[in-house]
Amino acid sequence: MIRIITISIVAILLQLLVVLGCEAGNPPAAAQPEAPVGDVAAEAPIEPAAKPPSRSEVLVSATDDLIVPRFREVAQEMGLLQTSLNALCDNPTQQRLGEAREAWRNARAPWMRSQAIWFGPIMDRRSRSYMDWAPIEPERIEKMLEKRDSVDAEYIREFLASTQRGLGAVEYVLFDDDAAVLRELGQPDSIRCQYLVALGGIVAEESAGALADWTGDNAKGISYATFFNGTASDSLLGKSALNELVRTSVFMSRTITDMRLGKALGVDGVDADPSVITGGDGNSSVADMRNQVLGMQDVYLGGEMDAGMGVSALVRGLSKETDDRMREAFVNALEAIDGLDEPLSAAIRDNPEAALEAHRALKHLQLTLSTDIVSLLDVTVGFADTDGDGG
Repeated sequence: MIRIITISIVAILLQLLVVLGCEAGNPPAAAQPEAPVGDVAAEAPIEPAAKPPSRSEVLVSATDDLIVPRFREVAQEMGLLQTSLNALCDNPTQQRLGEAREAWRNARAPWMRSQAIWFGPIMDRRSRSYMDWAPIEPERIEKMLEKRDSVDAEYIREFLASTQRGLGAVEYVLFDDDAAVLRELGQPDSIRCQYLVALGGIVAEESAGALADWTGDNAKGISYATFFNGTASDSLLGKSALNELVRTSVFMSRTITDMRLGKALGVDGVDADPSVITGGDGNSSVADMRNQVLGMQDVYLGGEMDAGMGVSALVRGLSKETDDRMREAFVNALEAIDGLDEPLSAAIRDNPEAALEAHRALKHLQLTLSTDIVSLLDVTVGFADTDGDGG
């Protein structure tokens, strides 16, 4: 019995020695230093990079934050132009003539800036042919005014050519010698006043109609916005909608750079032809070009100062370097345009180096857009309705 107890005690002592030996062989863990106060990296985990938006998210944002608001601005300014023209013809004074001219400039600016989104209703309705076809034909306008005793919106819509309608025709009547304009408008039953009032009514009606077709506030109750951005049951395919956004800017950049400014300057081995620069005595040709580029930039950024999600959001998710290059190209092009004085035809003649610098900047923008962006997004350019006519 004593032998058994002794063996048990010896076994217990051996187990204690083993445990103590293991602890002695393992030094205590080093104390972890406390994170310094104010060390943000130590206080909070690093957030993962934000997930790039989807194509459908970009299209919804482009529709809600840019396209519909832009056409609403166009409709509003065209309505104010109509009101101003009516007031001028009610009482042709120097002050009201100045106000009508300012209203024309205010309406033209968002209209030109909207050119980068001239697809859908604006093309289906043939709005450009009623609102602003270029160049106009002053001789035909004068012959029509000489022959007729009266003119109204219905007659203009049905019987006059595109070159006798729209903002260009309004400019032709408004921007002449002040005394001559007021004298003609002050005649009893002035045919020029009838013409102006009818033109103002048409541009207001047409811009309101295009907006209604985008929003669905039309007789059919059908919204092109939901068809375009993919939120309707019967929608345009997302890739087709993205193609429309990008390719319109691609063709615009080509028209501005090659078919207008480049041709007027005679670059790329072609004979200089200043006549391709359209515009009348309102002297808005440089402002028109600037607003066209701003419109393309709006589509890329999603609105002014990245107000929404534009094409840039998709590009940046694929290549930050490409996105930075495109943004820089817009900045450089706008800075170069700002170095030109009105009208553009005079700037080309009197300051050709500044005009050439603008062309170089616009050409770089065109190539970045038509090669880098198109390739990265796998966009199909094809043909555009806005290519080469009436712009």
